[in-house]
Amino acid sequence: MRLADRVVLVTGAGRGIGRAIALACAREGARVVLNDVDEAALAAATAEASALGPPALAVRADVAAPPEIARLVDTTLRARGALDVLVNNAMRIVPGPLETLPLEAWEATVNLGLRAPFLLAQAAARHMIPRRAGSIVNIASVAGLFPYNLAGAYSVVKAGLIMLTKLQALEWGPYGIRANAVAPGFIRTPGTEAMYADPAVHEGRRRAVPLGRVGTAEEVADVAVFLASDDARYVTGSVVLVDGGQAVAPYLGVPGRRFSGGRID
Repeated sequence: MRLADRVVLVTGAGRGIGRAIALACAREGARVVLNDVDEAALAAATAEASALGPPALAVRADVAAPPEIARLVDTTLRARGALDVLVNNAMRIVPGPLETLPLEAWEATVNLGLRAPFLLAQAAARHMIPRRAGSIVNIASVAGLFPYNLAGAYSVVKAGLIMLTKLQALEWGPYGIRANAVAPGFIRTPGTEAMYADPAVHEGRRRAVPLGRVGTAEEVADVAVFLASDDARYVTGSVVLVDGGQAVAPYLGVPGRRFSGGRID
């Protein structure tokens, strides 16, 4: 088991990608600490994780609030005695065009998607640095590499998270701490299910991916587990795309001529 006896804290673990990561870590023997604001979803995911591996711990906390971050990390350290892996996953999109986006919406996205990962990693690093070991996995997005329109501050936050990851790798590498980011593309989760229920949306997104399909939360989780584990012991400062090739295909699906049999149709 790649994460046997490791203490892994996953934020936003109640559903979707966070839940999938927590369960995947549990399967690999981790002592998982799950965090979310949705108490019912958190309880359900924690029960699932406990059934797959060592008893998991649920800590309800709103990581958009700095005092809650301190409580979450303190609770983890008191209950588990260590913090080996931090997975920063909690996020939400507050959509809207830039010209009308309320400041409150912008700040809410920044606070949850960028300030929280910074503060969580800072608190974790204070424990990891003396031990000269640790792994931080930040869940970013392809939208952090290419702008995602009408999504408010989402792309800005994810781009910032990618740069934060690189800075963490640079500054904390000498202490044996690795920091990497996962950048998912189109992923079908309970949070996006209503959107993908529209056949036109699903087909349009599927056609924009070279592999010809939308991804799953479990596929993101597989990469997160790899980065958290010793299998990635010489990997740090990396941004791993889990997007089916979406990022390398800006012209896929764009109307126009196509090559066929060595000729341009």
